[in-house]
Amino acid sequence: MAQKKAQKKVRAKDLKKQRWAGIIAAILAIAMILSVAVGYFGQAIGGEGTILPEQQADPEPEDYLAHYQGEVERLEEHLEEHEATEIILRELAENYRYLTLVQQMYFDDQEAVQEYQEELLSIYQSLVEMEPADPMYRLELINLYVERQKEQHIDEEISALQDLLREDPDPMVHISLIGLLDSLQKEDRHREEVEWLHQYLEDRIAQGIADNEERFYNAVLLGEYFNDPGRAESVLEDIMEEESEESRIYQEALNYLNHLQAEDDLDEEIFFD
Repeated sequence: MAQKKAQKKVRAKDLKKQRWAGIIAAILAIAMILSVAVGYFGQAIGGEGTILPEQQADPEPEDYLAHYQGEVERLEEHLEEHEATEIILRELAENYRYLTLVQQMYFDDQEAVQEYQEELLSIYQSLVEMEPADPMYRLELINLYVERQKEQHIDEEISALQDLLREDPDPMVHISLIGLLDSLQKEDRHREEVEWLHQYLEDRIAQGIADNEERFYNAVLLGEYFNDPGRAESVLEDIMEEESEESRIYQEALNYLNHLQAEDDLDEEIFFD
């Protein structure tokens, strides 16, 4: 019986990590979607007529691979003839990212994956040089350094991102950094960032100037790091009352509320078993 309870506690901890990783992934995915105006780029640099895989009947993995390889070639040819711009580099990064995902999901070509990741790393280094005050680019660069295990650069870029977020707070990027620090087991920096962001958001809430997105991220901090899921759930319910069901913040609040309630159900299952 004791062994069974211990196994369930381990399972609960693993599930919590998985769900938290999912929340961070969702936050980053939303950020990337907002950062790229899909459809504009093809027309902007002569890509009219390109057939996306999803427009074909029953596309195969090879179709996706060929499509994104073609987009990369088109963009790189453009860069050979024109000066690099932020918007083109972002689109090139997105296509390399899709190539990486297709390779990882459907093919066993680790050499290609590593090549794509190195290209992504180079692109984000250029974006950081081009826009050093953009925290999302630096966050993406840190993630790529982690993926490529370039330890010598990780701490330096984390410090630079921390400085940026102190000067111009961005809760979405900040909470993603917190998740990254957690995964890297950098406990002192992780706790420092959790406490700083929480205090910043609490101050804005107390002054009545916080928007619902900021209140949402504070609810995540309350639920994940301050052991106060009850208050977090109350905040999320208030946000959902104020937002339309079609809004992004409503959907994020609903998803995290479901996450907290699933945690409650799991805790009850472990307690009563």
